[in-house]
Amino acid sequence: MQKAIRIIAVVLVLGFLGYLIVAGAISNEKAQKEPWVPAMTLGNRETAEHVFYDYTDIMCPFCNKFAIAMAVHIDDFQKDYVEGKKVYYELRLTDLLAKFHPESESTVNNSHLSARAGYCAADKGKFWDWYDWILAKLMTDYYQYDIGTAPGKESIPKLDPEYFTKVDDMIDGLDNEYMASCINSDEIVAKVNKYTKKASSTVRGGLPYYSFNNQTFTGFDGNWDVEHDWTQAKLMFDAGIAGKK
Repeated sequence: MQKAIRIIAVVLVLGFLGYLIVAGAISNEKAQKEPWVPAMTLGNRETAEHVFYDYTDIMCPFCNKFAIAMAVHIDDFQKDYVEGKKVYYELRLTDLLAKFHPESESTVNNSHLSARAGYCAADKGKFWDWYDWILAKLMTDYYQYDIGTAPGKESIPKLDPEYFTKVDDMIDGLDNEYMASCINSDEIVAKVNKYTKKASSTVRGGLPYYSFNNQTFTGFDGNWDVEHDWTQAKLMFDAGIAGKK
């Protein structure tokens, strides 16, 4: 009788351990599929055949060559890639430039503030509207004058928080008061730190850094011509799709 009880106990323990292993695997797979910030995604991760992660910093000029071309051609991207080829796109916003260039006061300041403002907009579900707005602002104020476009060029100066938060009622659902308060909140600072730390364990060789299926790409061969840069972006998309095993 005691032997039978011991056998049953062993079976129950083994069964429970097996359950924990399976449950852990399912939980880990779910965690891998969960976006860092849902408001910074395009497409459906659950049904996607291709997964594209874009690690960026708002103040990274090479990142923004790609980003501006994407913004101008977002309808084409949605139609041809998100819908046509079932691509899931997730932008992973960081302030990594502050880590990469601690010697530059303006870079550290601008990197921190821009990332925080982006996460504030995301908390209201308005990230893409804010992202388009800040990219256009940087282009109008600096990039078109060849300021902040590459190493060796004149740098973008240290900017006030208002540069990233004074939306002037141009974005429905965002207002200056909310953004000004949010950008300095402990919650937002902690959130940016959390995701920048996660990105640091993945990003190698600087920004931009793209992970597309089993392919990784660093840098972007753009030249501030939107049509040229869109062509370069499509080459990367197609290489990532073709390289999937």
